[in-house]
Amino acid sequence: MKKIAVHLARHRRLLALGALSLLLHLLALAWIGGRRDLDARQAPGVALALRLDRSAATTPSAAPQAAAEPAPSTTPAPAPAARDSVVAADTGASLPPLQSLVPAAPEAGQAAQPAALPGRAASPAPPALGDPRGAAVRQMPGRYQVRMPPPARLTYAVTRTRPGRAPQAGDEAQLVWEAGAGRYQLRVEGVLGLLESEGGGDDAGIAPVQASEHQDDGSDRITRFDRAAGRIASNGADDPLYLGSQDRASLLMQLAGMGMAAPEQMQGVIEVMVGGPDGAQATRFEVMGPERLATGAGSLATVRLAEVTEPGRRRLELWLAPERNWMPVQLRVTEPDGSVANQVVTSIDTAPVAGAAVM
Repeated sequence: MKKIAVHLARHRRLLALGALSLLLHLLALAWIGGRRDLDARQAPGVALALRLDRSAATTPSAAPQAAAEPAPSTTPAPAPAARDSVVAADTGASLPPLQSLVPAAPEAGQAAQPAALPGRAASPAPPALGDPRGAAVRQMPGRYQVRMPPPARLTYAVTRTRPGRAPQAGDEAQLVWEAGAGRYQLRVEGVLGLLESEGGGDDAGIAPVQASEHQDDGSDRITRFDRAAGRIASNGADDPLYLGSQDRASLLMQLAGMGMAAPEQMQGVIEVMVGGPDGAQATRFEVMGPERLATGAGSLATVRLAEVTEPGRRRLELWLAPERNWMPVQLRVTEPDGSVANQVVTSIDTAPVAGAAVM
């Protein structure tokens, strides 16, 4: 019996160890199963992370491929405007950044000019101060300083010369200039024909309103300076009226007024817009320099101006006397055939200018 008891006790220990071992195995299997479930739940997140890494890794290689593609031939759609860009509301066009619209600093001695926005026409210059004609009259480049000459009456002796013939005396000629109270009337007769002009003045000098040229058949060709509309109309012609525009008669007084206002202007080439029966055109005179002129009114210091014309065209020359308010004391017209008509002053009814000198 004792042996049987010892044997059962030994087997009990074996059974306990076996049961403990089985329990440990079951616990191990349970832990392994739980770990597998956890790994299965975490697997999608790991795969997503790998996909993101692959996308980031392939991004640099995609950029060169896009840059290698040729640019389309058509104009691409405009990109959204940058924060510092200006958009033209009237056209919808995107303008350059504000920094590019800031004008550069002017060089020494140079006046700063306003910058014009790209894609827009520059605004027209405003009318000059004191200009009664309003904005309809256009600004003319190279304006001059002008003073209204005082009233004057000049008488001339006329000679005409044909090629190969001796000079012949012509009829007496006159220039009558009446000015006052902001108005003027002018009558010129002689080598230029019979011209009349009337009007006023502005800060650009003589401002004609109407001019007429007398024809051999007794008719007059009228030129009107419509300052409200900014047009010069004559004989069916219609041209812009620029600030400082003259007719053929008032041109003489405009040149005299320029010499009176600033003698230093009377050099180089002088350009004035002149309207007449054949339309308006720019007339240029080259200042030839000082000349001493013998006249019926005495020896006069003058400045000679010669019209710049094409070969074979009529040409006008003027001699202006600074000591006589820059009045034209001699006029000469040379025709394309070589004929010359000349008139030289014989009397001047105007106050002499003290201290006037030729440049």
